[in-house]
Amino acid sequence: MSSDLSSRTNKERAVLVTAALLVLQLIILSLQVEGPSGTILFKTWALAAQAPVVAISSSIAGGIRHIWKGYIWMVGARAENQRLQEAVRRLLLSNGTYEQIRKENERLRRLVSLTESLPYESLSARVIARTPSFLSNVIYIGRGSKDGVRANEPVISGDGVVGRTVLVSARQSQVQLITNPDASVGAILESSRTPGVLRGTGDFLLDLNYIAHTVPVSVGDIVLSSGLDGIFPKGLVIGKVVDSQKGKGVFRSIKVEPAVDLIRLEEVAVLQVKPPDH
Repeated sequence: MSSDLSSRTNKERAVLVTAALLVLQLIILSLQVEGPSGTILFKTWALAAQAPVVAISSSIAGGIRHIWKGYIWMVGARAENQRLQEAVRRLLLSNGTYEQIRKENERLRRLVSLTESLPYESLSARVIARTPSFLSNVIYIGRGSKDGVRANEPVISGDGVVGRTVLVSARQSQVQLITNPDASVGAILESSRTPGVLRGTGDFLLDLNYIAHTVPVSVGDIVLSSGLDGIFPKGLVIGKVVDSQKGKGVFRSIKVEPAVDLIRLEEVAVLQVKPPDH
């Protein structure tokens, strides 16, 4: 009885061992067998099994690369934008500086051209200050007695008459503008050569007095200095007529706009009409 049981057990073991060996042999064979396309079947199975994992991994890696590249691009774009903005700012500043220099050169050329056409010595000067209220019609220039400036000398710009020096210190001078209520200039109408007197009003416009009703005066007529006041030489441009009407008396009521923009004045010249005292 025991011998039959032992024999049966040995047979079962033999069958199991044989089956295991057959499976192992099949696996070994599958590693060597090629499929229709020349690929080894085991490798094909392995690739098929890992394909979903590879796809998921590739998708995650691609997403991470996309996000990283996007972040890097945003950082780079932001830095580039800042560089471009700084470059634009520098260009605007340079352009503004160039435009200021161009305008200043243009003003100085007009001033030099005017002073060179006059038979007088002149001193160029910069406007260094003006009183807080423009209605006071006073400016200060950076030239004084040590530069040869004296009181009651005419001051001009490249566009025409500015005013006269009234107070002079060593290194600066006070200039009374022609719009000052206390200012007056001998004037003459360019078209008719009729003389009159221009007076400041404390405002932007001047009054041209002592022009009779019978004298034809039109808007746009040029007003020049007559030279009869003993300060301003004859023939300097003062302004143009902007209003002309009959007055209450025998004279016309005439308003004159100065040729010089006295509010934005920056450079002037002092004419030394009288010889210096010795």
